[in-house]
Amino acid sequence: MRRGFSPFPTRTDRLRSREGLDLEPPVERLQPWSLLALAQGTYYVVVGAWPLVHPRSFAKVAAPRQLTKALGACCVNVGAHLIRAALRGGRPRRDERGLALRMAATFAAFDFQSACRRRNRSVPLVDALPQLGFIALWGATAVAERRALGRPPVAAHA
Repeated sequence: MRRGFSPFPTRTDRLRSREGLDLEPPVERLQPWSLLALAQGTYYVVVGAWPLVHPRSFAKVAAPRQLTKALGACCVNVGAHLIRAALRGGRPRRDERGLALRMAATFAAFDFQSACRRRNRSVPLVDALPQLGFIALWGATAVAERRALGRPPVAAHA
């Protein structure tokens, strides 16, 4: 038997065998604000893809034809940006949170205006509810963040 040879794998052998593998980093649980950005981004991508996939049905329900594709493309772009921010991990940056909040407020305002002008008022109001929900949830995360900043730090070796 050779000197230093063991038929049983050692810890260093296992580490060496893992070096060649292309392991992905461990998946962490998304933070609440990342989940919110993911939910809002997914919603915008789905709603924004609707006029691009079937503009005729979207025009009947939501907006005049000339606006359907432009609205859909804007919605998809914002949704994709929010999804990317959510999947990046950590808290979305201030500008991303501001974008999400302003888009929700803008869509809610247009939905309420459309509900006041149309005979079928329920359709725009159905879209306004998730927008108001996103506004409320982003506000709640801002309040929670301010509270967390006001707390004293947890001692590392207490």
